[in-house]
Amino acid sequence: MSFMSILKSELMKYKRSVLWKGVFLIPILSFVLLFMDLHFRCSFLMSDNHIKYLTQIGIYGKTGALLYESHLATLWCILLNLSIVVVAVIVNYTEYSENTWKQIIARPVERKKVYLSKWIVVLIAAVILVILNGIFLMIIKSLFHIDGSCAVIFKYIGMELCTTLGVVSFQQFISCYMKNSLASAAVGFAGSIGAYMFAQSKLLSYIVPYANVLLALPSGDSKDAYTAAFFGIVSGIIWLVIGILEFNKRDIK
Repeated sequence: MSFMSILKSELMKYKRSVLWKGVFLIPILSFVLLFMDLHFRCSFLMSDNHIKYLTQIGIYGKTGALLYESHLATLWCILLNLSIVVVAVIVNYTEYSENTWKQIIARPVERKKVYLSKWIVVLIAAVILVILNGIFLMIIKSLFHIDGSCAVIFKYIGMELCTTLGVVSFQQFISCYMKNSLASAAVGFAGSIGAYMFAQSKLLSYIVPYANVLLALPSGDSKDAYTAAFFGIVSGIIWLVIGILEFNKRDIK
């Protein structure tokens, strides 16, 4: 059985499910929150005094102020992490709740292809979340006539795509490994909410995948963002390999 057939079958499972509705709803929710925020506070957020203050912490220009407000003030970084957690839990919960792992493995197909197909579903969801949020940021920029180039928004999207790789791979591994979906969700929720705490440590901010997303916002010379993106890619590869190896050796009863 070809990998594309397995992936197509995996995607068809969620064609009419709440999964994809949620993936599109979360960026819309973030858009509404940011729109309301700017509707009431745009004059202050884009004022010279506020821009000057943001410059002191490495956020430059009005477009940078918009990204800062979206990423941290309206908690997009937390929403993104939590959304990936929920998607990964749903993708694996289906097999545990219906006890279909045996039937899937019984088919003439390599286990790594089954695992990869689920990983790709979670990855697709993450990419959609990031891209939609980026599009909505450009819409907000246009609606409120915020000065500045869109280049920094594209840079921000690239950083987010890199940093989310670690979250996708780690959460897929945890959600597939743990039979109790509530336990895997709890790990993801704790990591997402605790990202602020992890980010206070130079070491943990790069090792913990959830904290990488928090650091994706370009600031200063963007060194932290680039480093977080690098570690996001590395942890994404490492946890993907660990997940495949564990799934290949697992005794499914």
